[in-house]
Amino acid sequence: MANFRTIHTLYGLKRLAQSQTTGAAINIVAVSVGDGGGNPVTLDAEQTQLVRELFREKPNRVYQDAKNPAIYTVELVVPAKVGGFTIREMAAWDDQGGMFALANTPESYKPQGDGSEGSFSDTALRMQFMATDATVVTLQVDPNVTVATQDWITNTITVPYLLPGGVTGQVLRKKSNANGDTEWADPGVAEAVVAIVEEVQELADGQTAVILTECTTAGLSVYVGGSRLLPSQWTADAGDVTKLTLAAAYPAGTKADFVQNEPGAAKPLMQDRNLSDLQSAASARANLGVYSKEDTDAKAPPSLIAFFARTTAPSGWLKANGAAVSRTAYAALFAAIGTTFGTGDGFNTFNLPDMRGEFPRGWDDGRGADGGRSLGSQQAQSFASHAHPASADQQGSHAHSASTNQAGGHQHSGKTGQVGDHAHEQPNNGSVQSGTDNGGSPSPAVNGYAVSSKQPAATKAAGAHDHTFGTDTQGQHEHTVTVNAGGVHSHGVTVSAVGGTETRPRNVALLACIKF
Repeated sequence: MANFRTIHTLYGLKRLAQSQTTGAAINIVAVSVGDGGGNPVTLDAEQTQLVRELFREKPNRVYQDAKNPAIYTVELVVPAKVGGFTIREMAAWDDQGGMFALANTPESYKPQGDGSEGSFSDTALRMQFMATDATVVTLQVDPNVTVATQDWITNTITVPYLLPGGVTGQVLRKKSNANGDTEWADPGVAEAVVAIVEEVQELADGQTAVILTECTTAGLSVYVGGSRLLPSQWTADAGDVTKLTLAAAYPAGTKADFVQNEPGAAKPLMQDRNLSDLQSAASARANLGVYSKEDTDAKAPPSLIAFFARTTAPSGWLKANGAAVSRTAYAALFAAIGTTFGTGDGFNTFNLPDMRGEFPRGWDDGRGADGGRSLGSQQAQSFASHAHPASADQQGSHAHSASTNQAGGHQHSGKTGQVGDHAHEQPNNGSVQSGTDNGGSPSPAVNGYAVSSKQPAATKAAGAHDHTFGTDTQGQHEHTVTVNAGGVHSHGVTVSAVGGTETRPRNVALLACIKF
């Protein structure tokens, strides 16, 4: 079954909250209709426009419900000359240009305005909305625009007003069941039709005296515990039509149902009571297998956060995106979370939690695993302190072999060190002599030859100089190099960093919403 309804937009709820605070009236200045872009419409409180608007005009009238002043009806008349589209959506606009209320409607085709489709008439559409304060909406009717609709004529212009005849004191009554077959008659012979009046009371233990609040004992039927009492089982008070006495007492909590002007034994449900005349609403819900509002709120209370596989919040939920929303429009949610996630403007609004891109974590609540935090506080990413072990294989005591390149056949040149300026002595005759000196002592030997110390001969000083010498040529050979063992040792290892910009597990992106 299709779900057709009217909702306030977020803008409309804000206007209502402002009006209650400031007393500024809300004026509905326009109503528009559209075709939903060719598809059925799902209402979204965040909408600011219709899916596809096709016609907009001043409201024909805005009026209150006779039984509930908090319910308003805004009426739009689409002229006969406008048509050629299917109406699926409707919106009311205020004097600040904002979409105040939004409705989806049953598909209704508005024919072409030229009569080519066999229909040529005005179309009246009505949309109801509720205001918590019945004084904030301005009722207005433009006499230059207003069109009298059939319902208005039916409810306003009565048949006696239209039909001539009759005299003062007479009433118009049905003569037969045929439509329009009426006659004027005196009240004494007219059949009066009265409405059924009903009330339910809960009896106390031993109670027999009853005082009625809505009914009187005239034409009264009494039901106790679901069974109708005989006239002998109760007695009307002789002087007060609101009092009666039961012939017997009943256990505490027994339901007594009093029905006035009941046409028969059967008790039909009255349409205008909206099921309030049920003997037990709880039993009716149990029979139908449905929850009460209290049950539903208990199973999904305000402040519950859930994740949805969609991009818009379902009905009864708001996106958990940190937005500031009305404290009045979302009073139950405000009572649950207060200003935990932000004070809004400090007066009219408060902030929702912002779950976009966040992982939820259970509040520590005194356990000590994540202490020192308040409910709703945020926490930055972090790693627990840790180390990364690393090692290299240990090498035992060992040596490294080495060799030089073969040099081939070569010589090594060299020189003696400088000995400074000096001279060499030798015999003056240049030959080897032997003998003794004048003292009879043997002569000293020079280079293995005896010389006379008395007749020396000297060479000329050569000055400071070097003596060059050569070595024997060596054949092709190698030189051995020995490398000492390094002993037992290890080699250092460097570990490089890896990873991205945050720490996260595998995950799926879903829309976080909060119940209001």
